[in-house]
Amino acid sequence: MRNEVQRKLIALLITTDKYKNHIENIVSSAVKSGCEVRCFIMDDGVNLLNDEDYVSKLKESHAGVSLCEYSCEVRNVTKKVDGFTYASQYENASMMNDLELSDRLLVF
Repeated sequence: MRNEVQRKLIALLITTDKYKNHIENIVSSAVKSGCEVRCFIMDDGVNLLNDEDYVSKLKESHAGVSLCEYSCEVRNVTKKVDGFTYASQYENASMMNDLELSDRLLVF
């Protein structure tokens, strides 16, 4: 039997602005433990982009962050963050489709 290295991926679907500290802690811990982290932020979750500290921590973690451009438009979140991908729900579907059995998805 071959010893295969499994990819460690934590995907976060962030739909609310209520769990900022939890999200920051999970992303930080996952990165420190060697996991790849991807986030898709939509609905009220995009309101967290107005929090400079939150945005800074996500950028420092080097997590792959994508945002629902429509959610930003509807909630009047106009400030663009360098390094974050502004996309459609297709990006969310793509992230979900890429998940493997060993990966984990957390929904907020």
